Amino acid sequence: MSPTNFDVLARQRPDLRFALQRLEGWLRSHKDNLIVPSRVARQIQGVDPLALASALMLLVEAGILVRSYKVITPSGVLTDEEFNDISSIPDRMPDRFNSYFDTAEADVTPVFKRREII
Repeated sequence: MSPTNFDVLARQRPDLRFALQRLEGWLRSHKDNLIVPSRVARQIQGVDPLALASALMLLVEAGILVRSYKVITPSGVLTDEEFNDISSIPDRMPDRFNSYFDTAEADVTPVFKRREII
């Protein structure tokens, strides 16, 4: 996404301008395909978490990012499998050691992927 597109979004949502600017900088300096909001929030200083979440969803609505979900294993690691819908998460899943755990007791987190190279 070009800086111009971020500027357009920031003009449309001036309340998110700061979050969008910081997020744009983070996306340019981190080429990871998987974007985990909790990790981004720890690395971007001074951005309100709600504004960051709103900015990420604005990028989804603009077709720049795609949102899916991952399950957090009992040991705190994200599972490999992604789900487009929370209701499609199975009742049991393997952790990284192939030990199965009940997902009803696990946390689920949204994750994002780029639709285009930024």
